Amino acid sequence: MAEKRNHVVWMLEELPRLRASGLIPEETEKVLLDHYRAKLETFPAPQRIFAAVLAVLGIVMVAAGIVLFVNHNWDMLPKAARMGVSCIPLAIGAVLGYVTILKNKGQLWREAAAVFTATGSAVLTAMLSQIYHINGEMSDYIFLVLLLALPQLYIFDSFVLACLYVFFSFFLVGNGDAEAWRCGMVAAGFAPFLARHLGENAKFAVPCRYLTPAAALSALIGCAGSHYIVLPVLALCGIFIVAGMDLVGRGERLVRVPWLLPAFAVQMFILGAGSCEEDVFSFGSKFQSAQSLWVYWIFTAAVLLLFVFIFMRRRLSEERALNALFILLALIPFATDAPVMRIVCNIALGLGGIVCMRGGFVRRSFLLFNGGAVMLTVLTACRFFDSEIGVLYRSAGLILLGLGFIAANVVYMKKSGRA
Repeated sequence: MAEKRNHVVWMLEELPRLRASGLIPEETEKVLLDHYRAKLETFPAPQRIFAAVLAVLGIVMVAAGIVLFVNHNWDMLPKAARMGVSCIPLAIGAVLGYVTILKNKGQLWREAAAVFTATGSAVLTAMLSQIYHINGEMSDYIFLVLLLALPQLYIFDSFVLACLYVFFSFFLVGNGDAEAWRCGMVAAGFAPFLARHLGENAKFAVPCRYLTPAAALSALIGCAGSHYIVLPVLALCGIFIVAGMDLVGRGERLVRVPWLLPAFAVQMFILGAGSCEEDVFSFGSKFQSAQSLWVYWIFTAAVLLLFVFIFMRRRLSEERALNALFILLALIPFATDAPVMRIVCNIALGLGGIVCMRGGFVRRSFLLFNGGAVMLTVLTACRFFDSEIGVLYRSAGLILLGLGFIAANVVYMKKSGRA
C-alpha cells in the first residue's frame, strides 16, 4: 500500500519515543529520521496546496478584471491598439513560460505559465477574428484553441490546464462528421497526458483519476454518441472496474478510486435495462454517415484494446472474467437479429451475481461480495415489476432468493468467525 503523508508524520513523531524507551538505538533513529524526512518532502504540504489555490484564483480574477476593463473601452481604441491589447495576455504568458523554464520554477509557476499562455492564444485568436470580422462556428474556434493549448499542456505539465482542456472539449460534441473527427483528435491528443499521470507514483495520480471519467465521457459522446453506444460504454466500464479493483487490491481507498462505483452503476443500469427491453441492444437507425462511422470504430477499437491490455496485466479473477463477458454480450447483435438479448442479460446478471458473491466469500472481499449482491438485487427488482411473469411465480422467486441471501449471510458470518 502506498504510504500516506499522515503515516510518515506519525512515524516521525513516534521515533523519538521509541528511542527514549530503549526499543531502538540512537543510530537507527537518526537513519530512520533522515529517511522519513526525505519522504515527507515528496508529499505536497496542505499549506502549499492552499497557497497554490489562492494564487490561481487571484490570477484568474486579475485576468477577468482586465478583460472587463478592456471590453468596456474596446470601441474607443483604434485597430492597432486593439491588436496590441490582444497580444498582452500572450506576452505575459510567454514571459512567465520563459522564466519558468529558464529558472526551473515550481509547479505554481508552471500552472500560471500554462494557463496564461493558453488563455493568451485564445484571446488573440478571438480578438483577431472580431477585428477582421472572420466568420466561423463556435466549435471551429474551440477546436483551434484546444489545438493551440495542447503544447502548453505537455511543456508545463499543468493539471489546471488539463481540467480546462477537458471542460472545453464538451463544446465540440455534435452530430456532424467534422465534430466527430475533432473529438477524436482532441481525445487522442489528451490521452498521453492521462496515461502518464495515472501511474501509481505520478505527481497528479489521484486528481487525474477524478479527471479521467470526464475525459472519457467527452470522448464517448463526441466519437460514439450517434451510433451503437452500448459497446464502447460497456468496454469503458470494464476498464474502470478492472483497473479500479486492481487499485483497491493494492490497498487504495475507494475515495481515491472515483471511477469504480459509477462505472459499476452504469454497467448495472445497462444490463438491467437490457433484461427488460430488447431495444437497448438494437442498432435501429443509429448508424448514420460513413465518416462518423469510421470515428466510431477507431474509438471503439482503441477502447477494446485498452481493456485487453489492462485485462492481461493481472491473473484471471471473477471481476475480470465477468467484465470481459459483459463486453462480449454487446457483440451479439452483430451476429444475429433474433430477440435474445433480454434472456442473455437476465442470465448474465444472475450468473454474475452468483460468481461475484462466491468470489467475495472465498477471497474475503466485501466489495466483490456486495457487487454480486447488487447484481442479484437488480435482477430481482427488474423481474418484480415484469408484468409478463405471473404474480405467484414472482412471489415464489423472491422468497427463494431471500432465503438464499439469508443462508449465504449465515455461512459467511460463521466462516468469518463472527457468529
